[in-house]
Amino acid sequence: MKRKVSLMTAIAVLCLVFLTGCGGGPELSDKFDQAKVESSAKEVIQLVNAKDGEALRAMGTPEVKKKLTDAAMEDVYAMVDEAGVFKGVEDIRVAGYTDKKSKTEYAVVVAKAEYENRTLTYTISFTTDMELAGLYCK
Repeated sequence: MKRKVSLMTAIAVLCLVFLTGCGGGPELSDKFDQAKVESSAKEVIQLVNAKDGEALRAMGTPEVKKKLTDAAMEDVYAMVDEAGVFKGVEDIRVAGYTDKKSKTEYAVVVAKAEYENRTLTYTISFTTDMELAGLYCK
């Protein structure tokens, strides 16, 4: 199944490894407000649960707006449906990532969301302008 929504998925997965394997990840740049990053990530999860692709695209970078089509989100929405009723975010971790080529800084969030039937892990990344730069769910 394709669950890749943007090119930032590889970056997000790398940060997931850092966050889960080391108990923490690269430090978040001072260009980000951690509370705002966490709040925005929870908002993204709520929008996925509501299947509100239009609102997700509105939060996105130009690249994400192009790639985050309703068709691209079908597998994610199906996974959320199978997971059952959303109960809440049980764990959230934030790390920083800087793209070496472009020098672009990102905030990467790994959030475990509890549902009635299972837990889903979201990896969500944001630019310094708090635009949604990547979304991955497993």
